[in-house]
Amino acid sequence: MAEPTVRAGARLTRNTLTMLAARVVVASTGVVTLPIVYERLGAVEFGVWVLLSGLLAMAAVLDLGLGSTLVREVAGAGPERDPVSVRRLLGLGLGWGVVLGLLLLVVLASGWPWISHLLRLGELSRDAWHAALWLLVGVVAGGVETPWRAILEGVQRYGVLAAVTSITAVFGAALTVVTLRLGGGLAALAACTAGTGILRTAMLAVAAERGHRHLAPRIGRLTNQDLRRVTGYGLRVQLTSATGAVNVELDKLILGAAFGPAVAGSADLGVRLLNLLRLPPAFALQVLFPEAVRRTAIGGRDWLDRFYLTTLRYLAVLLAPAAAALVVGAEPLVRLWLGHPVDWAAATIAILAPAYALNLVAGAATVTARVQGRPGLETRYVLLSVAINLALTVPLLVLVGPLGVPLATSLGVVLATGYFLAHFHRATGRPIGVLLRTLWPPAAAATLAALVTAASTELLPDGPGRLGAAAAGSVRAALVFALTAALLLLCGYLRADERSRLRALATKTRRVAVSSVAGGDR
Repeated sequence: MAEPTVRAGARLTRNTLTMLAARVVVASTGVVTLPIVYERLGAVEFGVWVLLSGLLAMAAVLDLGLGSTLVREVAGAGPERDPVSVRRLLGLGLGWGVVLGLLLLVVLASGWPWISHLLRLGELSRDAWHAALWLLVGVVAGGVETPWRAILEGVQRYGVLAAVTSITAVFGAALTVVTLRLGGGLAALAACTAGTGILRTAMLAVAAERGHRHLAPRIGRLTNQDLRRVTGYGLRVQLTSATGAVNVELDKLILGAAFGPAVAGSADLGVRLLNLLRLPPAFALQVLFPEAVRRTAIGGRDWLDRFYLTTLRYLAVLLAPAAAALVVGAEPLVRLWLGHPVDWAAATIAILAPAYALNLVAGAATVTARVQGRPGLETRYVLLSVAINLALTVPLLVLVGPLGVPLATSLGVVLATGYFLAHFHRATGRPIGVLLRTLWPPAAAATLAALVTAASTELLPDGPGRLGAAAAGSVRAALVFALTAALLLLCGYLRADERSRLRALATKTRRVAVSSVAGGDR
């Protein structure tokens, strides 16, 4: 058993690093292109682009939960399983992407005057309509992509996925920059997005067809058993993902309706930057899912329990200080990115970062619940998050203005995620004390580190321009991480092997620094 375990661990590490590299490429293209888009379009037109993207993103998640369902079906299809049933489900995913596009076209065409008035599009309404049509093409391409991506994820061909993701991200970024520099506006930008989506779908389809033709989607009549798998698992995932998308995208639509596109666009810059920074841990969790399905089938509940606690622990140790660093470094981070301050963006990052970090930490429980075939455990907490968000948005909007919208979202996410973790532990028979002992030390250490760093900002480096912002942000982040690590060491949270690795890293860093200084003196 040792050799298969080693191979599985090596495969998991390779898959995680491969997809992480792809996410770095995607994040890098976003970091480069978004300031250019903001500068070329201007605050108002960029705000319209943000509102349209949010509207279509909410519609795109109406995939019947097929994304996760199909990955699970492919990953669980052993040699004894008839691939015809899996192919029929993959065919359902292919057909639903086209049907969804046609339904959305009817809704957009019939409701556009009302949508334009609600979002205060004004004289940009005609350009926005053309852009919405192009974005709809991208939604259809994304739906058609679902079964092909599911095949590659289910058989863990993450190298291919990473290559396609990276290539199309770079292509899309280059096309966007060239289009904007040639004077393109909203419609041209949306056409770039649609074209990139079509290219990505075609590349994934070719890769899946060549390597796994026996799993190619097949349009055919679904059996009752097929439908039960979709309704029993997929629709619960659908409800979770749909309400989650509403929770994320609704903020910009509320800001647009209440304060206009410019405010919505400025605040969304902070959300987008935060989402770019969330990509690595989010996709690491995505990579863990099919591997966890396979390993649980072999190792059972004992393996899954160890997997859950280990994942939870490492996510907490990494993400708690990362969120604290974002809170104290949001303003210089935005200056470094855009070249000038954008107050709404920085404030949005500071408000949402802790909530997003907690939500990512809870991803360990989400993956575990889905492996156990219980995605319904997520449903209540996502619905609760949306309900709290909606209930608090209007009062906080009246009390604190535009910042009330992200504040309501943050409170909704924190309260609902806490409920989900407690409910998950009760429903699966896991002791709640283990959860608390795992989470509270990193959270407390990171909070204290953030308070100390915030109180010391006047003494830390800062200055005008991107160089000054880089110095301010890096020093604040380094101080937060160092203080958090020191506090965790003092309270004995880190295990002996983890302390040894930290000491080795510190020794290596000190030697490199000393040798660099010595080399400079010579």
